[in-house]
Amino acid sequence: MTPLPPSFKALYRLALRATSVSVLHKTSARKNTIKLWRPTFDKVAQCIRVLESRQSSSAVSRRHKELLDTWQRRMDNTLTFLLSSAQSRSLPHKVVRNISILSARHRFWVRESYYKGIKQWNPQRPPTAPEYDPKSLLPKDRRAMNLRAKTREGKRVNELCWNALGEVVRMAEARHDLSLGRHRVKAWVPER
Repeated sequence: MTPLPPSFKALYRLALRATSVSVLHKTSARKNTIKLWRPTFDKVAQCIRVLESRQSSSAVSRRHKELLDTWQRRMDNTLTFLLSSAQSRSLPHKVVRNISILSARHRFWVRESYYKGIKQWNPQRPPTAPEYDPKSLLPKDRRAMNLRAKTREGKRVNELCWNALGEVVRMAEARHDLSLGRHRVKAWVPER
């Protein structure tokens, strides 16, 4: 595998430094914002690899070149936005700070909403352990059924709120032609 172009690596390092400066070098905020912009860089790295492979058709390579040009323009605007965030504590700084906080909350919400009830296999337990018995999907009484319905409705509202917030972010990105990052939801891996 050939290495990525030096200009791409330099842009990634510059984005990392700009992100760190824009959140005043605070460790948790820096990590949150870096996790936001990493998926966009990964996607563009795949695009660059396709362009360098020269095995794609002209239509595919043209589409990838347009995507790369659009991304470079957006990253220029994003770096300008991060520079503005670093120089003054005005609206850009507040936006970056709030994006960082929302990113952390979103990861926590995904972990709690989707992966909370997943248990890992324990080889020390006997095969007939009660933990391995499937739970009934039907509630035992009316109260449990109402509680489950209320919980399900709360999760649905929460999901709709995060979807609406994502739409607002995409509209802001389109209006100002910049990138505010993307979330990557990874498969559940048990903690050791």
